[in-house]
Amino acid sequence: YPKDPEWPNVVKEAAKALICAHCRAQRRSFWSPGSAHRRGRYFALTSGVSFSGGQRRPGNLRNSKFFCRLIHSLLRNPHIHRIAGFQSMGLAMYSPKLYKYYCLVLKELFERHPGLLHNFNSSIFPAATFNCGPDAVTFSHPGYMNLSHGWCGITCGGNFDHTLGGHIHMEQIRLVIEFPSAASMLIPSGCLDHGNTPIQKGETRHSITQYAVGGLF
Repeated sequence: YPKDPEWPNVVKEAAKALICAHCRAQRRSFWSPGSAHRRGRYFALTSGVSFSGGQRRPGNLRNSKFFCRLIHSLLRNPHIHRIAGFQSMGLAMYSPKLYKYYCLVLKELFERHPGLLHNFNSSIFPAATFNCGPDAVTFSHPGYMNLSHGWCGITCGGNFDHTLGGHIHMEQIRLVIEFPSAASMLIPSGCLDHGNTPIQKGETRHSITQYAVGGLF
């Protein structure tokens, strides 16, 4: 956590925005309970810059018009901006050489391709996923497209007992870590399978992740 007594409220307000996006998608029948994707059974939105899957050049991730409206509402949220900036600052603090490498490579990339769009002016990470929930518990999965030696920033929110569920587990190194609401974490997602333990019935969990696809480098 940052040393800020307002931080839990920042995460709580960000979670409200994620819940709102989920509810809007459900009302429009763009998502239904039990629907699954590669990372879990919850609603998620992804935004930012990528270079993979047969692309000939780096580009902005594409979404439907409705999803774009949801994403823009999240990108404009000041509480989500603070979380994005905190994750980026954490990378700069704990791995300054890696952060400098991100800055040098991505600065040149965005100058060479002016059509690429930043998610946040407060963050070095070029892509983000908003795990809107209502119970964003991820399957064990590798971030196989992410920079292999890069880090991924994760901040979680919601109403759950972190001693009973919501832990992050990394199978290759046999590590399970409690991950309470409003906490943040940096992990090498490109080289480690990672996921969450289930939360209890009736609890909620949401998360915001930022990362960089290896092809950009």
